[in-house]
Amino acid sequence: MINSSLVMPVIAVATVATVIFIALGFLPRPSRATAIWSAGFAIAMVGAYVWLAHEMLDSEPLRALGSALVIAPMPLMWSGLRAYRGLERQFVVLSATFVVVMPLFLVATMYFGVYGIGFRVLFSSTAVFAVLMLVELVRLGPHLRDEALPLMAVSAAFLVFALITIINGVLVANGTIGGADSLQFLRTLNMIGITVYITCNLVTCLLLTTRAGDTTLSPRNTFDSTVRNRLNRAEAASDPWWSLLDIRLDDPDDIRSASSSAGFNAISERFGRDVDAALPADADFEQLSATRFIALVPRAQGGVREVVTDLLERVSTIDDRQPVPIRMSASVGWTQVPVAGYNLDDLIASAAAAAEIAQGAGGNRWERVSETAP
Repeated sequence: MINSSLVMPVIAVATVATVIFIALGFLPRPSRATAIWSAGFAIAMVGAYVWLAHEMLDSEPLRALGSALVIAPMPLMWSGLRAYRGLERQFVVLSATFVVVMPLFLVATMYFGVYGIGFRVLFSSTAVFAVLMLVELVRLGPHLRDEALPLMAVSAAFLVFALITIINGVLVANGTIGGADSLQFLRTLNMIGITVYITCNLVTCLLLTTRAGDTTLSPRNTFDSTVRNRLNRAEAASDPWWSLLDIRLDDPDDIRSASSSAGFNAISERFGRDVDAALPADADFEQLSATRFIALVPRAQGGVREVVTDLLERVSTIDDRQPVPIRMSASVGWTQVPVAGYNLDDLIASAAAAAEIAQGAGGNRWERVSETAP
């Protein structure tokens, strides 16, 4: 029987992880990814309580069921990462099938007298999903490197545990070590590992969930209401001297790859200070991500051109204190109400398209949407 002192931490961590992620992840930001991750945490929590039931009732089938349920959510966590990246949905069905089959398989081994083999096969097979998770985490890109690191580290550690499990099985088959003591060692290792795994999984999934809105084009409520009000009054007065700027730091992924997290944060903070210093006092601006701002500027075309030129010069000026000794640059998408209208969403979309053109042309420039643009 597993030491009950190891069961209680698993129960506590699984329960807290489920409650925290549903409360802070799924409910505030419901999506296909957060729903899948919530289901995974909930299944692991149920498995932990089934383990506790085994401790109380000394039921071997309950032990097998609990062991399988605790590690069964790994395919769901992988599917959640794919959903987070907006990929196809067919693998969700495959993952759900695996979650159902794993407990049935392990319970069945109890009745055929091959539980030790079944446990080792099941634990080792989940290493496939650990590899797939590592691949998906790497594909998230450098801008989410810090958020992915906890789950990447523990997934790599899971591969080591799987290798230990395989070696252990080979030694038992050769008669080098005793089967009962060896299986008890694997169970203890499994419980310790799953506690760490759930914790790291929670950290990464929660951070990814909170970062999910960084790349959207919708500004926050305060900026949104203020700017819409200004645009409505400008439209009523037929005031054409309003421009919206989409300001982006060039090559943020490359900069992050070439620097540390602290260095990238320092660069993004300096970028924010440059934007703040270049914009006029009566401009409204909002930060959409660490390397992107939008701003509504009440100026004629010549005045906006001066603002944009000053901003690009500020960003490209090399600072001796910057952590990465490279010349920074920015791209600006510029649209005006005579072109895109007074609707904020249309202005944002028009400026974003211009900013993408500027970046595609090499960056360190501005692109203005003209009245003759298609």
